[in-house]
Amino acid sequence: MDVGPSSTAAVLFAALDRLGVSSLDAIFLTHLHIDHAGGVGDVVERFPDTPVVCHFSGLDHLRNPSRLWEGSLKVLGSTARAYGMIRPVPDNLLVNAEAFRGFQIEAIPTPGHASHHVCYGYGPFLFAGEAAGVFIQVDDTKFYLRPATPPRFFLETSINSLDRLLDTPHRILCYGHFGSTERTPETLDAHKRQLYLWADLIGACAAGYEMEDTVEKCMDRLLEKDPLLKQWHRLDQQVQKRERYFLQNSIRGFLQYLAGDSR
Repeated sequence: MDVGPSSTAAVLFAALDRLGVSSLDAIFLTHLHIDHAGGVGDVVERFPDTPVVCHFSGLDHLRNPSRLWEGSLKVLGSTARAYGMIRPVPDNLLVNAEAFRGFQIEAIPTPGHASHHVCYGYGPFLFAGEAAGVFIQVDDTKFYLRPATPPRFFLETSINSLDRLLDTPHRILCYGHFGSTERTPETLDAHKRQLYLWADLIGACAAGYEMEDTVEKCMDRLLEKDPLLKQWHRLDQQVQKRERYFLQNSIRGFLQYLAGDSR
């Protein structure tokens, strides 16, 4: 039965219609989490013959997204169902990001948020996905910035990826969540310091506590001590609710890393 496009694709289609976009040259995926890639199968149905560029390890998942969908359901449950079923991408449209050449776009492998994460540079733009955290502009001068470090997280890997972004010439940093900023490389440097701060603060508050007790304790400590989370109190209540879930998951990534758990 045809259930129509996923909610991810439906939002995209509405935006493209407003912009008057009738064709796509290519689709570039930073990673395969459902909120970033869940609607790509629907998109290529609407825009046939459009290449889909992603990390080589994601190609099989796009050909046959059954395991990707099962994993999304396991981790996200009703949230995954709200996004909708992930549909396959025809094999002939799939392109390994590191082998892609065209449109003067540079693919930059940036494992960390996901082992298969890729960023893209294009002229003055650097599309960072979630390799540089989650960014919310609060007003003209202040912003909220949170690490996107779910399990499995490895600090050194993420720092190396940030260094690659810092070495990539750009003027505008575009986040997967949310928007863009010209305060770069300032925000990249700040995020790098933030990751080290989190390692120190979470390491200090973790001893002697069970995982979930530690998550709550660390969250309180981070909201108090991390200057990049200071704008938390100015976020909309619904945004705070969403951010609380992901903030806790980012803390779990650090806790598993600090415990030496690579599962």
